Amino acid sequence: MKKNIFTFITSLCTLSAFSQDSLLKTFKFRNSNFRAISLNVGAGSQFDRQELGSGTQKNSIAAGGFTVSYYMAKSTDKILLLANAGLGANFSASKSTDPIYIDKSRSYSVQPQVTILNKWFKKERFLELGATSLASSAGTKLSTTNQLPSKNQQDFFSVTLNTGIGIGRLENITDMQNALWLNKALQKVNSLTHALSSTELNELGRAITTANNTRILDDRKRVQFILATVDNYFQRKGLITKNDITYFSNLNDILFFAFNTPRLSGTEKFIRFSPTITGYSSDLAQNNITDRYKAKIYNKGALLSIGINKYAPYNLTHQNNYGVSINLNYVSLNSTQKYFTSGNLTNQTLLTPDVRQAYLKLFYEHAIYPNTRTIISFNLQSQGGYQDVNKQNSFFESVAAFASANYFISYRTRFTCGAGVYYSNNVTETSQYLYAVPDSIQLYANAGFTINI
Repeated sequence: MKKNIFTFITSLCTLSAFSQDSLLKTFKFRNSNFRAISLNVGAGSQFDRQELGSGTQKNSIAAGGFTVSYYMAKSTDKILLLANAGLGANFSASKSTDPIYIDKSRSYSVQPQVTILNKWFKKERFLELGATSLASSAGTKLSTTNQLPSKNQQDFFSVTLNTGIGIGRLENITDMQNALWLNKALQKVNSLTHALSSTELNELGRAITTANNTRILDDRKRVQFILATVDNYFQRKGLITKNDITYFSNLNDILFFAFNTPRLSGTEKFIRFSPTITGYSSDLAQNNITDRYKAKIYNKGALLSIGINKYAPYNLTHQNNYGVSINLNYVSLNSTQKYFTSGNLTNQTLLTPDVRQAYLKLFYEHAIYPNTRTIISFNLQSQGGYQDVNKQNSFFESVAAFASANYFISYRTRFTCGAGVYYSNNVTETSQYLYAVPDSIQLYANAGFTINI
């Protein structure tokens, strides 16, 4: 008899673990067309006055800025479209005076960016096309007593075209994760008529997706809509035993306070080709444009990547992610630097190096989710291969291993920590400038508490 009971309990546990694993692996994130707009505007100023032995000193500063962003996501069986665009700007002015000097400073910066990725699916195959573009412009003007003013202008842009083909799909399973957590929490307080079946859990996950991806401008109304949508599913299916505060507090707790970093499931095998062009310019003028330094750098490059990524949820608590890719990278750089004195060109440097790289790239992550607000992760990333830098041949490699934890103690207190090691040998940086990264071994560790009073 005892043996039969033990076998029965073991079978139930195995079935439960299998169901969790299966649901996380098979859940499909689908939404028709979610859009969101955010706007942040801020400004501030400061003034102080001090009476010193040599006279009065005054300091004043004023600054302001704004960011506006737009995001949209569409996920169907045939299309996955992700797009976001943003614009940020900052301005500042300061003035400092004392009996001898008057210093003034003016500065601004503007940063627009746009990212689009569209994937078309046909059965297991996909075709992707997208682009990422970003730019920045920043300027500073300085002046002080007994010196001519100086100006510094820096501009940057980057455009990358992303194309690819492949097999497989990575699904966002965060909503199913929360459905499983919600089922577990409601079972614990006896709010459910029965433990939800696989079909009911899948429908609950879809209800959470609908709730989270319906655009409602009024945030207060949006909170009400999310709670009502999920509650309506339970009510319509007759799954709850009572409508009390414990039931609603569990809904509110998991729907709004779960630590929802994106969690993926699935496998994709891909071939991707990404041409890129970047440009950078700097114009530093001193002594009322008498002395000047001007630099222009342009990079043209292309990256071919062939590989596989696999995101495997073992169960609600554990997940393994890993991938490997073979990469071919080419970058052609054109750099011009000019120095002027009294308006005359005194020195000029021209550089036109090329970089060719063939390397293997690997990553592995094990993530642990002990509860809805805690994440512990262990990561390993490495790359290594062969490179030709301006006809100088060599091998290069880098390895990064790190672990981190964001541990929930209470609603007001969190414990965070991290530790890692990074090793690099003969690595060449090609993103904007071309330079050799110093060979190094770096160790780091940090820990702390976040307490909200």
